[in-house]
Amino acid sequence: MKTITTPPRSARPVSDAAWQLIRDDHFDRILSDVELETIVRERASVTHEPHAELMQLMLGMPMREDEAKTFFLRVLEHRRDLAGKLDRAVHQRVAALDLLTQPKAKRTPSVPIMVAPDLLAQALEEAGSDAVTGLPRGAHFANLLQHQLLQRGPRIVVAYLDLDGFKAVNDRFGHAKGDEVLRALAVVARSVLRRGDVIARLGGDEFGLMLVDASLEEARIVVDRLRVRFEELTARLATSFSAGLAVAEDGITAEELVARADSAMFAEKRTRRGR
Repeated sequence: MKTITTPPRSARPVSDAAWQLIRDDHFDRILSDVELETIVRERASVTHEPHAELMQLMLGMPMREDEAKTFFLRVLEHRRDLAGKLDRAVHQRVAALDLLTQPKAKRTPSVPIMVAPDLLAQALEEAGSDAVTGLPRGAHFANLLQHQLLQRGPRIVVAYLDLDGFKAVNDRFGHAKGDEVLRALAVVARSVLRRGDVIARLGGDEFGLMLVDASLEEARIVVDRLRVRFEELTARLATSFSAGLAVAEDGITAEELVARADSAMFAEKRTRRGR
């Protein structure tokens, strides 16, 4: 069974992408409440869910507008508290992640912790986007899935996708062409998936898909639509994907749900090879 956890720090160096994320991330350059409130007002002129969109961009986390607005205001207050204790400005995403990771019973003004640069790089690398596809990585996907399981229970379906024909593309045309195939799936997913659904690159040519407030039949329709569009976009390279679906149930963990979807994917891959 595959795992979606990342390797230990000692097993991999800090990537250039992680340091780039530290230097250039949009939300890590915003330091004032005024700037954030300006962004919310600008988004409110074109959408009825400005706070929800802001949280989606900043954390990759789908929320209802009322939830997102409440959380946004709490983060502003939490950031001011942290800044006062540290005597320096605190980035919005840092405050949001600190607030999210506090146990519910302890979500009172916290004592700030000094974090070493290499540990910060690792955290940003795991939470940030995959360098090839721009999609969330496996660790971030697992955190989002666990959060949604706690919030929404059984109305979640996970799909585990594994590309078919990908190795042949790499062997015949090189890894640059293989990267194009990976990006093609990301592009198609952004046009096909529903609001609140999340797709992530779990590693190699494997992807995880979280469908929120969906039945198994609705999830199958979304995955089939995704497959058709992906096959159309990569027709000249003869690539597709096998997919396994698993429905959440009360008490299941993110790891268990992904493992079930992974097993279902292998079963479908055997069937597709047989055909």
